[in-house]
Amino acid sequence: MLRKLPWVVLALLFLSTARCYTADLAAGVAGLPVVGPILVPPAPVPAYVQAIGTPAPVELPEGDFAAWFPAEGGWRGVPPAEWQAMALAATAAGTPAGWAELCAKASAAAGADRAAAPLPGALACSDDPALTAVQRVALQLFDLRAELGLWLNGAPNGSIGAVQARQAGLRLLCATAAPGRLDPAALAAACTKGLDAAYLAGDGAATMAAVEEAYAGLAAAIAAADPTIESEPAAYGGEAAP
Repeated sequence: MLRKLPWVVLALLFLSTARCYTADLAAGVAGLPVVGPILVPPAPVPAYVQAIGTPAPVELPEGDFAAWFPAEGGWRGVPPAEWQAMALAATAAGTPAGWAELCAKASAAAGADRAAAPLPGALACSDDPALTAVQRVALQLFDLRAELGLWLNGAPNGSIGAVQARQAGLRLLCATAAPGRLDPAALAAACTKGLDAAYLAGDGAATMAAVEEAYAGLAAAIAAADPTIESEPAAYGGEAAP
């Protein structure tokens, strides 16, 4: 029995070596480009890994357009809590589905005549795709106003960097937006006023006044170009609304 023991040990060593060789061979084949994944399918990626870096969908908050556009006082008449709601609404409206939802709520708030309520009417639905494209500028001004409001009110998530980012987005939109039926001068004036930089020198109120003037001027031009409000948009940036 003792004479057979070395052979048993030797056999076990060969067996373990063969197993290691097989494992190394499989790993080597799997690492080959193109053919590797075909011969040795990779392990599935866990769901928790796939979810990393995937932003959660932003839901459109319940919008109180009367609070967002008070009849008196301008931005100073907006309740502090509403600035965050406006910023969330602008973010949610960055998708076709979100825009359709926001413009439907704006349509309900403005009524049938855009000129009768031009401030919410600027975000109300239109059946003209070209005008809907211009409304993206109005939405950007709306978002810029919200970020300015957060910053001026000292909100924890308000920052001068967020204001600068919204102005950068506005600058890009203004450089590419076609006025369509809109008065080109009105669009240009809104873009110029929306890029006011007084806040960089510490006068945030002056920039807010310029942004509100830009939005109001663009809203009036949108109302003049398309006075009738629809319940849903025709398109969003060239993509059909859902």
